[in-house]
Amino acid sequence: MSSHDPLPAAIDQLYAAFASLRRPTAIDWCRHCRSEDDIADLLGPAPLREISAQALRPYAVHVLTTIGDVVDFRYFLPRILEIACTTGFPWPDLEFLTVRLHLASWSTWDVEETAAIEALFRALWSKTIATFPGDPDASSVLNAIGNAGSNLSPYLRQWTTSLTRPPAAAALLDLLQHSPRSLGEAVQRTDSTAHDHEAQIVRWAVGPELRIAVAEAFAIAEAEELLQTLTDIDEILTWYPVT
Repeated sequence: MSSHDPLPAAIDQLYAAFASLRRPTAIDWCRHCRSEDDIADLLGPAPLREISAQALRPYAVHVLTTIGDVVDFRYFLPRILEIACTTGFPWPDLEFLTVRLHLASWSTWDVEETAAIEALFRALWSKTIATFPGDPDASSVLNAIGNAGSNLSPYLRQWTTSLTRPPAAAALLDLLQHSPRSLGEAVQRTDSTAHDHEAQIVRWAVGPELRIAVAEAFAIAEAEELLQTLTDIDEILTWYPVT
């Protein structure tokens, strides 16, 4: 595994892209749901990058519902995503937070801002399939990116071409074995009640390109552990018809 971590540079890019936004002087909030202290912590003197996860958490949980609007959300977003992608909040997790991105129609924002968010997703995904076990895991990261409304094809393609690397193969086996929904159940749901990104993951998992990639990786693999991982993946995939 490469020691290079692409995430710090992507986080720096995110802050730079949103740097022109001014800190809000006031935030709309539901008095029944949050306290004045919660709001004061956000409007206080601490620089954005130094706002604690504890201070930001109530806002992150309720933003765009009972607190805040898109304007202040854009300001706090770099810090929210930095925490979610690194140390993490106790709650909400990244999958929950990227739904807020979708609600805020982030794909319509300034080009530099959307490019920085996409770069963060790419960096997080590259780190995820280069590290096993990871937190968040591959399934969670894919769902988070999908929840934001992004097309998962580039991420799945990158995973397909990375199966000669033990962490990427191990992460795939983990997804197939421990996905919250069984693959068989998901296959039946792809044309009915499945979310678009869930259906996309399932079609990829049971499609021919992944099976070819597993076979090709097995043909050149030398490490016994990787060979066993690929064998286990292939065995699971044979349970399902190729779509």
